[in-house]
Amino acid sequence: MYLTLVDILLITSIVQSLALSAFLLLPETFRVVSNRLLAASVLTFAAGLAEVFLYSTGLALEHPNLAYLGTLIGLLQVSLLYLYAKSLMYRDFRLVPGHAIHSLLFWVISAIFVVEYYLQPGEVKLQILMSRDHPGVLASPLLAVAIHLVFLGYLWATIRELGSFGTTLRQLFSNLESKQLAWLRTLLIGYACVWTVSLFYCLFAHIYKDLVSATAVSAAGAISGFLFINYLLINALRQPSIFSGLSTDEVQLAESEAPGRAALVSAENAALLRHLDRHMAEARPYLDANLSVDQLARQLGVPSRELSRAINEGLGKNFFELVSDYRIAEARRQLEAAEAGTTILQVMYDSGFNSKSVFNTAFKKATGMTPSAYQAQHSA
Repeated sequence: MYLTLVDILLITSIVQSLALSAFLLLPETFRVVSNRLLAASVLTFAAGLAEVFLYSTGLALEHPNLAYLGTLIGLLQVSLLYLYAKSLMYRDFRLVPGHAIHSLLFWVISAIFVVEYYLQPGEVKLQILMSRDHPGVLASPLLAVAIHLVFLGYLWATIRELGSFGTTLRQLFSNLESKQLAWLRTLLIGYACVWTVSLFYCLFAHIYKDLVSATAVSAAGAISGFLFINYLLINALRQPSIFSGLSTDEVQLAESEAPGRAALVSAENAALLRHLDRHMAEARPYLDANLSVDQLARQLGVPSRELSRAINEGLGKNFFELVSDYRIAEARRQLEAAEAGTTILQVMYDSGFNSKSVFNTAFKKATGMTPSAYQAQHSA
């Protein structure tokens, strides 16, 4: 059997997926719920790629009973990715029987395939395989569109959850570097774009039969699959284990005290804000790169909820923004008084930041200048 570049790319992605799954299922990693969910998701992804490989090489015609299995198993991927994201975000996430509802698409579509394909005689199966235009698709535009819409719905829901998670983090922590899941959000946005293009292709392909060749579809699947698994491979394994997600109490605290427009401040909140301002000026706790709202509340001797409410209602900003403002003010003071040879990186760390990108973005937003430009202006 002659293998094309597309086939080799598919094989490579499948092997990478299986290797990642095997690593995640080792005894020392298997105990973590997120690892089990990621392994299952990657295996379903590999099954989808295997379907494209069987189609591309013609092996599906030689083994018709294997056809469409990869498609059906692949239907579980987006729901598993959704649960995987939840397991990374929330420390007390556990798999429960109710999560079985997320396999509904798999069971419904499997029932259709059983009736329409697997219960058919061998010669009918071959006719179906020879008449289909693209891998993993029965000749039903309605079914293809329905599958695409469910996939896009799950991806949108997961992206939305990740956005809300980022907002919650800003209510609780001054350092988001090891806690954010921006890599996963980027991956899912890219994946959603691929499925959106695929949806429009399915719609137009039934009107314009020769819109794109089957070879081109297989190549697109191979390339997007290769990019997906490698991006996932790099970033999922780099996900820090130090931050194990938010607890239920932390989520409730953040959600109940969402920042809004600064309003009339109660006498109690005003007193707490004055106490906070004195403490920040004298003790400078913002220089601790890992300062959290819970730590600051303990230093002030008040409950976290009261401090969060005072910041959000009295100042109209979240905890991350409050601490960032103090750090930027500190950085400006240091840059204005900097001696020759003082580096921007040194000022960044001395001001409580530990991320260059976060520092540069916050500094430019506050001053309209980059830190280096600001230093140059005040050293002239």
